[in-house]
Amino acid sequence: MRPIASAVIVMALAATGCASVGTYPSNSVPPNPGANANATTQGRLYLRNIFLLNGSDPVSPSPLLALYGVLINGGQKPDQLDRITIEGGGTAQLPGPVALPPNQPVGTGERPLSMVSGVRGTVVPMTFTFRYAGPVRLYVPVKLRVGEFAHLPEPGGAPSPPSPAATSGPSPIRTGPAPPSPPPTGIEMVPHGE
Repeated sequence: MRPIASAVIVMALAATGCASVGTYPSNSVPPNPGANANATTQGRLYLRNIFLLNGSDPVSPSPLLALYGVLINGGQKPDQLDRITIEGGGTAQLPGPVALPPNQPVGTGERPLSMVSGVRGTVVPMTFTFRYAGPVRLYVPVKLRVGEFAHLPEPGGAPSPPSPAATSGPSPIRTGPAPPSPPPTGIEMVPHGE
């Protein structure tokens, strides 16, 4: 009788595991190639799929990288991205304050949020500072302009102001986890790729 009971338990566990593959609870973030974070101090602000785009040649990296991502203001009042700072040096050039109207994604499509220079490595610690939501710190991965990113414009030039839009950006894929970053007070971090 014990072998039959053991077999039933194993089959039940296997069925439960198979049923949950590929599903995401409503409170989780679907996997994507960029970094994700939530700011909760003043309303809800979501940073999704934040990544830097390098050139296509890993041997000779571009001196100017494009910063892509989607910013969503889930609060009741408008907010704005005032600046981006880079730990360890480097500069992020915004086209000016980036307006974040309530419930409209900003940064969708193929226009970068910012151009970044003076950074090295495959992951860059950055702090996004919002007028009302405050600072949000996260590790931003650097992607090569190949594969699903090959259709994006070559890094270079000044960014034009991103506008709220409903167009789609790069297709999401799952990549390896980024190192955890300690959040400032009032910031809820979402692990990379989860």
